[in-house]
Amino acid sequence: MRRRLRQLHGQQGGFTLPELITAMGLGMVVLLAAAFLLDNSVSKSNQIADRQEANQRGRIAMELISRDVRSQVCLKDQSPVTIGEDQRIAFYASLSTNPDTADLRTIRYDTTTKKIIEDVVAGAGTFPDLTFTSAATQRLLLEGAQPIVDGVTTRPIFRYYGYLGTGTGGQLEQLLPTPLSAANRQRVVLVRVGFVVLPTRTLALNTTARDSTTFETDVYVRLADPTKPLDGPRCI
Repeated sequence: MRRRLRQLHGQQGGFTLPELITAMGLGMVVLLAAAFLLDNSVSKSNQIADRQEANQRGRIAMELISRDVRSQVCLKDQSPVTIGEDQRIAFYASLSTNPDTADLRTIRYDTTTKKIIEDVVAGAGTFPDLTFTSAATQRLLLEGAQPIVDGVTTRPIFRYYGYLGTGTGGQLEQLLPTPLSAANRQRVVLVRVGFVVLPTRTLALNTTARDSTTFETDVYVRLADPTKPLDGPRCI
């Protein structure tokens, strides 16, 4: 044992200073590469989570908007759509199992808060002679919404279409200008809805995130008959 210790004591082998500096440099490169990969993976994971979250909220909001707009009804000689603007639509609708009831619904986009809100006023009286004088019930449909931008042109949240008076049945033309005139409101058979949904995590930044999601859909009025393009929505 003593002989072995004397042999080890006599050995002077080890790392030289240049070798130690080289090893430390290589170790730092490996650590920096690992940190970069970890940071990048966390960023990508957050983007995927944000996109999924925005997609889920947008789908729910679009389903609610489509259901309500599709449920338009006429009241006597009044057209279903009462207001047709780029960022707001108001219409009579019935979502109840009772056919003798209707609501006045307004879906609007607030450019300041980036919210899509629905105001509902319940009808009172005997159908179809209903009045809408009660206070509106407000419901938040979507938070973190923005209009779709085509190049430098901002697209309206709501666009309106009616049947062409000429040609084969079912051909559509966009109804302009907005706000829609009384005559054009009576022609609305399709409402095209489109918006961009921002992830909740980026709302405080007040910017359009690259992981936002775009939603578009065409909502046909169920009262419209494409074989009678001159009639517009068929009020019953």
